[in-house]
Amino acid sequence: MSRGLGIVREAVLSDPDTALKLVLVVPKDIAEEVTELLLKKGVLEPVELEASTSLAKELEAYMSVLERAKEVYSYLEANIGREVVVRIDFPPESIRKTVESLLKDLEALYESVKELNELASMRAAELEELNAVRRLAGSIAVKYPGSTASLLSYTGGQVAVRTVLCSEGVYEQLKSRAYSVIDSVGYGKRVVASLAFNPMELREVLEGFGGELRVLDPGADPGEPLESLVRRLDERIAYLSRTVEELRSRKESILGPRIRDVALLKSLVESELERYRILRGALSSKYVVAIAGWVLRSKAEEVTRSLSSYPVYLTLSEEENPPVEFKNLRPFKPFELLTELYGMPSPHEWDPTPLLTYSFLLFYSMMLADVGYGLGVVLATRYVLPRFVADPESPGFTKLKKILYISGALSMVTGIASKSFLGSLLGRYIPLERPLLNTFDIIKLIGLSLALGLAFTLLSHTIALAKSIKLRRRYDAIYEVGMLVLMMGGPLIVIRVFNLGLIHVTDELYRLALVATLAGIGMVAFAKVKSMGGVGGFLWLFDVVGIVGDVFSYVRIAGIAGGTAFLAEAFNSIISCLLYTSDAADE
Repeated sequence: MSRGLGIVREAVLSDPDTALKLVLVVPKDIAEEVTELLLKKGVLEPVELEASTSLAKELEAYMSVLERAKEVYSYLEANIGREVVVRIDFPPESIRKTVESLLKDLEALYESVKELNELASMRAAELEELNAVRRLAGSIAVKYPGSTASLLSYTGGQVAVRTVLCSEGVYEQLKSRAYSVIDSVGYGKRVVASLAFNPMELREVLEGFGGELRVLDPGADPGEPLESLVRRLDERIAYLSRTVEELRSRKESILGPRIRDVALLKSLVESELERYRILRGALSSKYVVAIAGWVLRSKAEEVTRSLSSYPVYLTLSEEENPPVEFKNLRPFKPFELLTELYGMPSPHEWDPTPLLTYSFLLFYSMMLADVGYGLGVVLATRYVLPRFVADPESPGFTKLKKILYISGALSMVTGIASKSFLGSLLGRYIPLERPLLNTFDIIKLIGLSLALGLAFTLLSHTIALAKSIKLRRRYDAIYEVGMLVLMMGGPLIVIRVFNLGLIHVTDELYRLALVATLAGIGMVAFAKVKSMGGVGGFLWLFDVVGIVGDVFSYVRIAGIAGGTAFLAEAFNSIISCLLYTSDAADE
């Protein structure tokens, strides 16, 4: 079922065969043999890498990406605190793109988590100091009722008081340098104490212990009662405790949905780092070389299988703008020549070859709807054209011949349908009561051409809409929807206003078409302004008018088809007159 749907899809729009970047590490003594094999298997541009090549520099750039990714996932993993197992179920050539995409997403998470951790760390450090001060302040308040915060921090002419947090060993040394110990309490494995010092020696004493001692600031005026300070400290401690818990909860809430992404990035980066370290080592090795090239995705499995008997290390990766080849169904292969006239499709676009095939054959067979013309094209392609080219067997000329054979055959089919074989000269003998396609009825030909023009213009904008949605171009998608709505409502208004009589447009249908047309114009104008700014405020008008030009350009089909038929009849009339004149002269 899926295969059948795939064939139907490829019969309308196909995808180009994109190439993958192939890099091999091979022993030097078989490098030439492996390169020849790659060429035979269709690998494009296989070359030996040197440390100075752009690809080698690109490899180094990717190594930097991997190192950065490792830094990101390691930090995030440390904050998750639990192990997660993921399954990697996509092709190896997609790894680089996946790594870069994951890294781009997780770097924002990394910065957010880092910011939350720094904020939580600051709050936790402040909380630790306040808890130490609170414990000492509570003890002093009990020991010295009615005392003030000056017993925690004070600077005077004769004495200076400081509250410190340090180890027991440092505390014992401080006691010997202090006037007195006001109070001290245990704080885990450390001591928080309030000591009185000589103001002249205070700086020297405290700096002498460096990082082993921390001076705590109670954040109070020396005259504030300790009981009041204790109450403030309790409130601040409660607030900081809630803040730290909220920060941790927020960190867990943003990490939770991305745990699998972090685990996936870790799995990919660990394997990629190992592979690319091997490749980087090959660039400076005396015994192995790195060979790089492009292999089409359709041939990647075959190339990999053919290299399995060689002692090589192989990597495949996707690049941003790789080479592409056509990948059409066999009937469309010759018509790839038409697409090449416009340029190869990009790796991220559809291949329009099937649509070009249908439109070319339809238009060609309508414009040359004569059995004689079609037969002449086939015979000229077979016997005349090869004499004018240097290499009749070249792939390009072979494709051109197939196009002309098919086009000529279809011209013969439409010639039969229009009862035209060298005009009416032999067409009168075609066994049809009346022509199915009357090339002499110019009005109907014009109507048919306009209908084809509207249909193909609608189809082109539908494809453009699908492309905009695929590439997530929001305003382009709105623009294309507006164009489609306009093209569906506009013709009904024209038919009603000019009373063309092609179809019956009721009052209700006319009002609906009018609303749709105005809505379409509004969407086109809105999208133009949003995508192009002020200049789009008047450029939309050219786009709306341009639709009419696009549709009416198909009238040339009717002109050429009618002209072909009239020329044939004119030629036949001239020949008939000459023959009649010659017969009359003989008599």
